Amino acid sequence: MTAIHERPNRATPSEAASFIEEFDRLEQDREEKLRVLDAEFKAKKRAIQKIANDDQKSILEDAKKQGVSKGIVRAIADAQKLRRKAELLAARAENKLDGLEDDDRDFAIDIKTALGDDFASFGLGAAAVSREEGDDDDGNDEQQDETTAAVVNAVRAGASKEEWDGAGAKH
Repeated sequence: MTAIHERPNRATPSEAASFIEEFDRLEQDREEKLRVLDAEFKAKKRAIQKIANDDQKSILEDAKKQGVSKGIVRAIADAQKLRRKAELLAARAENKLDGLEDDDRDFAIDIKTALGDDFASFGLGAAAVSREEGDDDDGNDEQQDETTAAVVNAVRAGASKEEWDGAGAKH
């Protein structure tokens, strides 16, 4: 053991060792409590997931009896889940803008405005919307599938006539 040079106001080696032992005991106690808490959390999470899975299974069975396929229910629910996540991420991004200094925030808002908030306002977005509407210049007017038509209609509903007409314009 390394010798500790005694000075005024300095603990003896055995006193210092007692501090370390007590500190380590508290650390071990914390680790054990966190391990137990983590195990309890995982058990509760599994129980919640089982209940939700059972409820969803029941709904899917009822939907199937009414002629609505499980695939449709899952596809739409997944799309809504992704939309909620996207809205949450967009809100986080907005909060990051709010955290900028005034000049930087104003400049970032100007850039964001120039880019546009709507998918159809981007060049590739406008081309995709135009293609899905079947009015592309190659004469290939394909019929939209039901999902694509719903997406195009939702984008169209959220845009003004000027935005919609301008989105398909060649740049």
